[in-house]
Amino acid sequence: MSKPLSIDLRKRIIEAKLRGDPQSKIATEKEVNESTITKLWALYRKTGKYEARPNSGGRKPALSPQQLEQITEKIKEQPDITLQELIDEFSLPVCVSALCRTINNKLGFRYKKNSSRCRTKPQGREG
Repeated sequence: MSKPLSIDLRKRIIEAKLRGDPQSKIATEKEVNESTITKLWALYRKTGKYEARPNSGGRKPALSPQQLEQITEKIKEQPDITLQELIDEFSLPVCVSALCRTINNKLGFRYKKNSSRCRTKPQGREG
């Protein structure tokens, strides 16, 4: 995605458009695409401003801060709970892999293997 146009360039494009210059001439002079001029002109007619609109901030999180707090408390209370059990208990609107990423990245929990589950070396083999 390209950077937004500078305020100065936006102002000059709108001034040229208000003077009645053809869009193709403005596009050539200012080295922008004609569709950029069309969008900028539509924004100016709608709002009366030529400044860039604010960024929406991206996609909204699927889990609310309250849900994250509930998950954190449940994991502290019951460390061996499975991801699917968490989804079922709190009716979470995410899949298992998304919940795993959330727990790892946002909540900071990591999966630690239990040392009692580790296999021992097979007897009788030199290795």
